[in-house]
Amino acid sequence: MVALLLSGCGKRKSAAPAAPAAPVVVKPTLLTEAEKLGLAGRVPVDVEFCLSSVQLKKHVEALTTSRWWGQMHAFVEDKLPASGSPEAVAVDDAFVAFGPESVKSLGLLRQLNDLYNETAYRGMMSGGVLAGLGTSFDAKKLMDAALRDPEVLESLILLLERFEMPPVMIGVASPEPEKVLRRMSDLLHLADWLGDAPQSRIVTTQGEKITVNEIAMERVLTVERRREWLDVLVKTVPGLTPEMQDRIARGLEVLARKKWVLAMGLGTQRAYLAVGRSKDQIRLANSVEESVMARPEMRVLDAHAQKGLGVIACWNGAFLDVLQSDHPFQPIVRGLLAGLKTEKMFAGMAAALEPAVIELAAAERAYYHSEHTPGAAVAWWEGGVQMEMTGGFSKTDTEEMSRTSQFEALLDEPELVLGVSGQGSNTGVGRAYFEAWMRTVHATAHELIKSGVGGAQSAEIYKMADQMLLPRVLDVYDGTKTIWQKALSGDGAIILDVGGKMPQLPGLPPGGDAVPLPRFATVHEIKNRALIGVSWQNMEGSLQQLLKSVPLPQPIVLPTAVVKRSGDLTSYVYELPFDSRELAPCASLNDRLFMLGTSRVQQSRMAELLQQPRGGPAAGMRVKLNITKLREFLKKFAAARAQGGGGDDLKTALKWLEPLGALDLRLWSEDGTGKARASWEMHDVLSYD
Repeated sequence: MVALLLSGCGKRKSAAPAAPAAPVVVKPTLLTEAEKLGLAGRVPVDVEFCLSSVQLKKHVEALTTSRWWGQMHAFVEDKLPASGSPEAVAVDDAFVAFGPESVKSLGLLRQLNDLYNETAYRGMMSGGVLAGLGTSFDAKKLMDAALRDPEVLESLILLLERFEMPPVMIGVASPEPEKVLRRMSDLLHLADWLGDAPQSRIVTTQGEKITVNEIAMERVLTVERRREWLDVLVKTVPGLTPEMQDRIARGLEVLARKKWVLAMGLGTQRAYLAVGRSKDQIRLANSVEESVMARPEMRVLDAHAQKGLGVIACWNGAFLDVLQSDHPFQPIVRGLLAGLKTEKMFAGMAAALEPAVIELAAAERAYYHSEHTPGAAVAWWEGGVQMEMTGGFSKTDTEEMSRTSQFEALLDEPELVLGVSGQGSNTGVGRAYFEAWMRTVHATAHELIKSGVGGAQSAEIYKMADQMLLPRVLDVYDGTKTIWQKALSGDGAIILDVGGKMPQLPGLPPGGDAVPLPRFATVHEIKNRALIGVSWQNMEGSLQQLLKSVPLPQPIVLPTAVVKRSGDLTSYVYELPFDSRELAPCASLNDRLFMLGTSRVQQSRMAELLQQPRGGPAAGMRVKLNITKLREFLKKFAAARAQGGGGDDLKTALKWLEPLGALDLRLWSEDGTGKARASWEMHDVLSYD
């Protein structure tokens, strides 16, 4: 019985069939698709900036086979003489990357540009050897100025002492990599730097062979050669003092102490060129997990991995910081002030302006300073150019882009040409910067009059303007400040459309009434309607007093606003001499909206749209430029001009805009990270007239 029980009465029970294994699904990401995404998988993860093409050859071929390109190419060849450019090199893909610590060197290059601007504007005021530099950077002119001005020369030497070669690498995928490397070498005159520089070889995990040349500038600028250069300068530059000769010798010695590396490499259909401070900065990623594809910012963009990408980019926040100066105008102001100090007549004026300039500098830095976050972006073709970006915004911008706007729907109107909607900044730094400029301009005018510029008559005019006109101008300005900062919220929109009907304007050519009327409007959300009314009345009163104060034979009278109502919307229209509902300065408001613009009809339409039921307000900012609508307007304008014998040039230029549609950009933030998405509609043309 035991045996029977154990044997199941002689019948073996069959095992239950195994459940089928669940299929393994691998979600495509930029990491899993890296082999199809150009050379980005070879760029080390710790670079500070990388821009890499994807399927460049495919995208270029699509462009060059389009009918638009054929017409454009024929037009250019017809208008321009044939160039003697060298034979083209086939390029399938390429990247450029800036390695770690490159921002230090880029920051010094920005200081060099600031030095040029300051020197150029100092020369404008003082003349002499610094005159004629111009406002566009010119290294040769800057060197010529340095040889004649000890201050400029000393500044250059100090910059040179701190400068190191930034780590930069260029990679190219090509069926002819040797030809690519030779072309880059010839273009950059690399052979001039090599000489007998010590060489070493790097072999990567993928078999690329990279030759590293360790260049010591003292091998190029030997003691004998530096002495020869100095002797030539003494002979060719008259008036070089012994002190200046010593400075030049020190500058050449600083340059001779510099060391850097130049690397050139080849692999299977790969060519690489790199520079850096040292050999350890020359490297490629050993695997895709060690490449920029593994950066955290890229995970947000994984959803686009299987699209027809054309560009992959990433950056550190510090890299964007160094590209955007937080004091763009200060070198110019400092140069102008330094130039004035050299003139006996204006030296006192320059000293008196220094406090205002210091205040302006602080306001400028507060306005322009920004600390960006790391970011990444991809772009692809899908009915036009599509782009998505994550990160790369400042903390202030990210906070602003998290707030919603009720005006986003206004940008979907069919007649729109340009529209911007979203939350504006509420920090007040922009207005503070503007006010600092105005105080500086006023102080400058005061000091110019004080120094005798313009004579007694100008002094009397300035005194009258300062005592009679300026207080009224400030009253009007304070009224606008009260409205924008206290009576309105930060939510608003700017709208430019071509939906108006052209009135019978004086001098309108035949056919001009067929051209749509451009209309402009701004709209904001109201916080305090009563405060708007009080401030507006105060502004009108101050403006009337201002106009009465102007000494004219016929006093200017402020036009009276005509009040018109439509539902809950009240409009104050300043009617023009010709009859038009579409063209008249107008301010409209209700309990929610405050609008300014050129057309009451447009403002009424906007109020109606904003009352219609729709989805909730959209977060962030939106910018839309409808080039199709702009082109339609300009075509009608050109047709009207053609009736008077003009417009041919405009019509010819407009045909090149035909492939371009609407550009729609959205900026918002999620979970403390700023994001952007852009779509630019494009299409090929069937034919041209």
